[in-house]
Amino acid sequence: MRTDLELSALAAAELAVRRDPAAADAVEKCRVALADEAPDGQRIALLVGWGYLALRERTEARECFRAAVSYETEPHLTDRAALLAGLLAARDLEAPALAGAWYRASAKLIAVLDQINFTDDLTTQFTDDMIWPDHPELRGDVLPHLVTTLDARSRSLTALTLYALHHAHGDADAAVRAAWQVVQLGHPTYLAAAWLAIAETLIKQGDNATAAKACQEALSAEGQFSARLLLGLAEGPEADVQTQAGTLLGILQRDAGDLESALATLTAAAHGDDPTALLALAQTHDLAGDPAAAQPIYAKLAEHELSEQYQDAIFNLGLHAKERRDLPEATRWFRQYIEAGYAAHPLAAAHLGELAYWVGDKQAALHWYQYTLDHTDLPVLVEEAEQRMAELLKPSGG
Repeated sequence: MRTDLELSALAAAELAVRRDPAAADAVEKCRVALADEAPDGQRIALLVGWGYLALRERTEARECFRAAVSYETEPHLTDRAALLAGLLAARDLEAPALAGAWYRASAKLIAVLDQINFTDDLTTQFTDDMIWPDHPELRGDVLPHLVTTLDARSRSLTALTLYALHHAHGDADAAVRAAWQVVQLGHPTYLAAAWLAIAETLIKQGDNATAAKACQEALSAEGQFSARLLLGLAEGPEADVQTQAGTLLGILQRDAGDLESALATLTAAAHGDDPTALLALAQTHDLAGDPAAAQPIYAKLAEHELSEQYQDAIFNLGLHAKERRDLPEATRWFRQYIEAGYAAHPLAAAHLGELAYWVGDKQAALHWYQYTLDHTDLPVLVEEAEQRMAELLKPSGG
């Protein structure tokens, strides 16, 4: 049953749609009353916001829509409020607010947004009945007027946000379609981010050839920040788009067997000492048979214990020492890896066991092989450890 305040808000919104002179006071009175009467306020906040939007009072409208989103009492109302709050945030180029609103949307609203082409006429795609399908009296081209205020940059931002939504929900095809709209719009702030987004998604889909072309476009496009940074979704600092694109391209070239091009691309990407680019460069030097070039890069990465690349760096430093038959150095790095509890710690112990076996350190070999047996049931590691331990423990002359 509708409350008196809801009926008043409905009447005020209708006055605003009709541009009645009494509308402004009526809408404002409902807003003040809503502030004092929070229960069942989602629909009222949406109505009051719609009234403000019809009156072209977009700041007030946005605050009401944000309040309506926060109630989350009725999913279909949350969707409508999120759509409107997001469009207003896009108009003001407030990317985190746009992402924050649309990330509250349900799959139903995301499906609706996926049908929108932000490169085309939006006034025929965003209609008032999207918000008020059961209230014809509230329709008056309010939403179409709002989307006429979205310029190319605002449209690019909305399409990039839609890409992020699809990416978060694991819909790679829809994510790529949204990112392509950003490319078609061509706004320099978002162009490089869109190409990088396309490349990252295509790699997950296995289309490495097209992904490599997208990386090359990102390298030459304007704009320095990724979609995650632009939308306020990054969990920490990130390299610029060109560094990320260069790293991806170098890895793709490496995986395709073009080590010469990969080394050139990754050397350029690692110029600013980005840890991801440095690790990819070091690994590529290893594949090219040049551990001497890889060694100092791994050592640099090993100086930063809190980085994501640290564990790969110290594991590879252990492998390099093993190749040189340097048991103390291999023990230094592999022990750090093992004591940190990284995923491949049984393998690190197996490497130490093997190296100790090679250099004739029986006690060290037994110790590390026993550690391997105690921490894994992987057949290839278990079989080697058991065989070598049996050999080492076999009585002399037996």
